[in-house]
Amino acid sequence: MELGIRSPVHATLFHHFSNSLLFPARLTLLNTTSSSFMATHLHVSSEEFDPSPSLAIGQHDLLIVGPGILGRLVAHNWRQEYSGCQVFGQTATTNHHRELTEIGINPSLKWTKASLKFPYVIFCAPPYQSSDYLGDLRLAASCWNGEGALLFTSSSAPYDCNDNGLCHEDSPVVPTGRSPRTDVLLKAEKIVLEFGGSVLRLSGLYKVDKGAHAYWLEKGIVESRPDHILNLIHYEVRI
Repeated sequence: MELGIRSPVHATLFHHFSNSLLFPARLTLLNTTSSSFMATHLHVSSEEFDPSPSLAIGQHDLLIVGPGILGRLVAHNWRQEYSGCQVFGQTATTNHHRELTEIGINPSLKWTKASLKFPYVIFCAPPYQSSDYLGDLRLAASCWNGEGALLFTSSSAPYDCNDNGLCHEDSPVVPTGRSPRTDVLLKAEKIVLEFGGSVLRLSGLYKVDKGAHAYWLEKGIVESRPDHILNLIHYEVRI
């Protein structure tokens, strides 16, 4: 994969898309439980923390905003590809800081200002976890130094496809005002593109115990067309 891709919105529905993250590495998503790397650069604290501007940031260091399932898998593969690099994870709470440290991610709470600049920034935090999602995204984008890549993992929700037909990256998007959910995603994508970053619209991420299948299995009989097309992308698919 080439470095520094500047393109509007990337999405290919109905295909596995884990090999299309716009970073210069083969990010095959694997399980993180085997990692023995221990982070030592930042201290876990119950108070809001601004990383020191004097902390040296290397050319392959990565900031992950929202290091959940996807972010942790990216971190695992990133460290394998770039031995000795630092991976930082910005979170809304300290609830998972200890486990993030154990898998090699330097955790901190949401920063109040962009005190450090990173060559690689990926924003994969969901909107429902923030009271100011667009503000958080702007702050994350301001942490990017313009090199490497800035990537926002969006959703396929903005596509105006509801006729059970195929959908691709050039398909029309829903008009503004139809849904608060799609409004915030479209605004977020616009912010990232204005910063010169890239957008990746992912659809149907799942693993054994998490995803659309787990939701619908609890619903019993669903009054819907039985031939409806469903797109699923496994978190841990290996290309």
